[in-house]
Amino acid sequence: MAKLVRDEILEMIKTARAEGGPPNFSDADLSRIDLYYIDLNKADLTWANLSGVDLSYADLRWADLSGANLTAYAGPGETILVRTSLEGADLRGASLCGAILEGANLKKANLSDATLKWADLSRVSMGEASLRAANLRRANLSKAHLHRCDFSRANLQLAHLAEADLSQCDLRSADLTGANLTGANLNGAALIEANLNWANLRGAQLAGVNLRGASLSGTVIDATTDIEWAWLLVWEIVNLGAVERDLHGCDLQRANLSKANMSRANLQRANLDKSDLFRADLSRANLREANLRGAKLFRTDLRGADLRGADLLGADLTRANLKHADLRGTYYNETTIWPINFDLIQTGAGRTILSP
Repeated sequence: MAKLVRDEILEMIKTARAEGGPPNFSDADLSRIDLYYIDLNKADLTWANLSGVDLSYADLRWADLSGANLTAYAGPGETILVRTSLEGADLRGASLCGAILEGANLKKANLSDATLKWADLSRVSMGEASLRAANLRRANLSKAHLHRCDFSRANLQLAHLAEADLSQCDLRSADLTGANLTGANLNGAALIEANLNWANLRGAQLAGVNLRGASLSGTVIDATTDIEWAWLLVWEIVNLGAVERDLHGCDLQRANLSKANMSRANLQRANLDKSDLFRADLSRANLREANLRGAKLFRTDLRGADLRGADLLGADLTRANLKHADLRGTYYNETTIWPINFDLIQTGAGRTILSP
């Protein structure tokens, strides 16, 4: 479709409404046009070129914008959607790189796989929207209302989320490396296996948050951060180390403790079920009767560790260093992965074999 001008667009909308159907601008070139206050409710804008357009205060509720180009124009002009209503809009795979959406209504919108790098989403209302696998690198989401949004697998590297409402959001496997989350509300959010390395959580609220498997290396936490003790303990172990620390009986299941220094720590009867201990230093640690079922012990330093009575069912000890480790009475079976050429008999390991 050839490039359209505002009067043509208004006439097409009028005709479509008169015929009882939604306006169809699929594949249309609407770039660099002032379309503020325009009614595009339920319009078909799939794969339309909206680069550099001004859609401030426009009505785009339930419009189909999947695959549309809403990036800032290469040259003078930006794509402006200030206070635009996009409630329920389909923006799957849309390109909104650098777009200005300040104060826009994106409630229940579908932005899965959309590109929103450098976009201004400050103060937007985006409750229950889907942003699965969306690219929000360096996007500004400060003071945004994001309650119960789906950010699973989203790229939020270096995103600005200060004072944003992320309560009950799904952030599983999201990448929040270096993100600014100061004062953010993350109560009840799911951050399972999320990457929070070097993220700033000063003043953030994390009550009821699930951080199992989350990466917390370099994460900034201080006295104003509201975080449950169990996850604060994981953060301390990862960032401050736990050399000779008494952690006996502690529940660290599914915690990401990769590369943590726990040399000579007391972890007797600790629950490390399915924990990630990749390249962790557990040399000379007391792991007697510890639960290490399904633990990732790949390249873990276990030299001189006391593993008597430990449960190693399903544990992966590929390339782990077990020199001088005491394995008497350990529980293992065919699901336990030992280092190549590791001789259990020679080490004096227990012969207790259990079924999964």
